Amino acid sequence: MARSWIDVDPARIFHHYYLDTRGYAPPNPDPAQFEHLSLLTPSTELRCLGDGLGIGTAFRRSTSNQLGQAFCRWLLHDHLKITHFAHMEAVLNRAPQPGFGGHRVERVQKGDAPDYLCAANPSKVFLAEAKGRVSPISFGSAEFKKWRKQFDRVVVKDESGTLCSVKGHIVATRFATQADSARVRSKLLAEDPASPGDRPLREAPNLGSAVIAIHYSDIAAKIRQPILSSSLATGITVPGEIQFPAVVWEFLGAPLQGKRFVGGYFPGRDGATSQTLANGRTIFLNSDPLRLDLAPGTFFGVEETIFKGLCQMARRGDAIASELQLLPDIPFFDSGASVLRDGSIIAPVHYFNPLGGVIY
Repeated sequence: MARSWIDVDPARIFHHYYLDTRGYAPPNPDPAQFEHLSLLTPSTELRCLGDGLGIGTAFRRSTSNQLGQAFCRWLLHDHLKITHFAHMEAVLNRAPQPGFGGHRVERVQKGDAPDYLCAANPSKVFLAEAKGRVSPISFGSAEFKKWRKQFDRVVVKDESGTLCSVKGHIVATRFATQADSARVRSKLLAEDPASPGDRPLREAPNLGSAVIAIHYSDIAAKIRQPILSSSLATGITVPGEIQFPAVVWEFLGAPLQGKRFVGGYFPGRDGATSQTLANGRTIFLNSDPLRLDLAPGTFFGVEETIFKGLCQMARRGDAIASELQLLPDIPFFDSGASVLRDGSIIAPVHYFNPLGGVIY
């Protein structure tokens, strides 16, 4: 089914890009200043400056692929309700021990495999491949045929060794440029091939729970929780006496008034200073409060009850993923803010008040 247009929130694209590509610090902590926006024309239409995303072929190709992955995650998240993403190499590196319960994920051919194993919930697992190009693409092109073959290079087996066919998604983004004619528009192409199998993979709670754990391992690393991150990434539980100290912050104002998050902030380019008011609230000021062009910083974190669940997953195993209560979809409220169902949030630090340290 074709649609003539689709709205994209740049802060959401930045959010998916950051989760997908960066370990600790983002390229610029302010989503409203996402570095790739400088490569696009200042218009409502998504179009690249010049003849592509940069001036060199290698840089253009790399940047197109990076944004292609962000657009893939965004489309699957916002339009197909697929919330959690695990890079395929992380999945393959986790197997076979402790593995995924009765299921196995194996590479059976050389060459590029799909980018992700992803999950809508612990029981629903999918494969996904992302592509980004400034050159023309179509479902009938030779490139698309190559991308479909990537789904033949990994297989999922159940406890009996039977091949289970997994539904996949190819999301290819073509970025139009200023050098293109006005008739050429940026577009998203999405198709749903499946991996080889003797029967469909209907429910795989152990596999889906592991995907969710790997997804959150990257978020745990970003909020400086290395032990938690390692446990979620490998599936190896930690002793009960291991504790996870963190700082809790309260969201101020709509639409998340009073919601608590675990995380911290990245200062703006000229730093930030904190000041505690008489009522106990902490505010953040830029290094020169007289200047209006400076921002004090950007917060990144994860909703507190979800963080508590991640600590329990580290202690008791992946199966606790079924107990995580995800956030509802939050409507747009700020061009520099983004909240995803997985509980992760990026927003200006002035929305938050630090409440202090808590040990989980």
